[in-house]
Amino acid sequence: MAFRIVSSAFKDGDYLPPWYSRTGGDSSPPVGWTDPPRKTVSLALIVTCVDDKTGQEYCHWVMYNIPPKSKTIYGKHPHGSVSHDGTLQGVNSFGGIGWDGPADDIPEQELFFRLYALDSRLVLPGGASHHDVQDAMEGHVLQMAQLLGRYTPH
Repeated sequence: MAFRIVSSAFKDGDYLPPWYSRTGGDSSPPVGWTDPPRKTVSLALIVTCVDDKTGQEYCHWVMYNIPPKSKTIYGKHPHGSVSHDGTLQGVNSFGGIGWDGPADDIPEQELFFRLYALDSRLVLPGGASHHDVQDAMEGHVLQMAQLLGRYTPH
């Protein structure tokens, strides 16, 4: 099998249920993966969307130093910068640590869940920005898997 990112909450290209939005409970969705490359030491997850009007990219969630053998990030992940397994979470574009779901003031959104297989752990503290994580990943990405989740207010 190939390296893939999946979610039990939605299929690639489908709509996220409303409880993952800011007004619907703002719970992080569950995310899992299959078959990271053999030399994977850690994983990084960055969830972004682009505002169609401004072209501005927003980060909804950034996690790094995820142990590849864990195979899943459960839904309703806590907002702390350090998890029990050493996974770190960074600051999203809205100033918080952890998941910050889509807002109802934007009519149609596409959230890109990108999971990166890395050949090392990132030397960053918890609470780093997604830009810092992207910079630290440079030269260490073995493979990337992507999952698209759409959101529209109901």
